[in-house]
Amino acid sequence: SGSRMQALLDDLLDFNRTKLGLGIAIAPAEVDLTKVIADELQVLRSAYPDRSIELQIEGNVRGVWDANRLHQLLGNLVSNAFKYGDAHAPVRVTVTGSQTEVMLSVRNSGPAIDASYLAQIFDPLRRGPDHQIASQEGSLGLGLFIAQEIVTAHGGDIHAESEKGETVFRVRLPRDRRAE
Repeated sequence: SGSRMQALLDDLLDFNRTKLGLGIAIAPAEVDLTKVIADELQVLRSAYPDRSIELQIEGNVRGVWDANRLHQLLGNLVSNAFKYGDAHAPVRVTVTGSQTEVMLSVRNSGPAIDASYLAQIFDPLRRGPDHQIASQEGSLGLGLFIAQEIVTAHGGDIHAESEKGETVFRVRLPRDRRAE
């Protein structure tokens, strides 16, 4: 519970920084995304032992990013998929590296997200339609907002799609923003 409380406080600090126009602080360095993902998925598998996560990595997934923030990004996306997806279906994480960028997607099966909610899904202080689940787990409704801010701080973009029983969050990260 101490870790959960610290995570909530960190989320509030990040939220306040963005509202003050300071954005999410990042410390970019050479990163092997394979290691970051493996480490974070190990933590998530320990936290959610009854849930299944499938991982597929293709291509070169090395770049200049903030490894700690990418842990947080992946943790937020997969935890969200666990909360709102089908408990009996795996969450699928796919990472694909191209010459200039890396694409990350997190997919889960479950009810489609209503289009009106999907349009606001990255807004702060919003929780999924099942508020009961979120409030029991101590959610402030900042996870997806912070995920978006982390991606933006890295010069990338994130969007969500939901239809026909599947929701996917897609993240595009430039391999090295210093080239810009």
